[in-house]
Amino acid sequence: MTATFALLALALGVAAGLAVLVVDELRWEARERLPRCTTCGQQHHRHAAHR
Repeated sequence: MTATFALLALALGVAAGLAVLVVDELRWEARERLPRCTTCGQQHHRHAAHR
């Protein structure tokens, strides 16, 4: 029974680590992507000439 708890704890640790990696990757992609403009609807940098 102790081995089962040890394996469960290991699996939870691995799952938490993978969740951290996925969230970090999603945040990186969101940071690199150009935002959609609320004025014209196109994707360009925040400090566009028409803002």
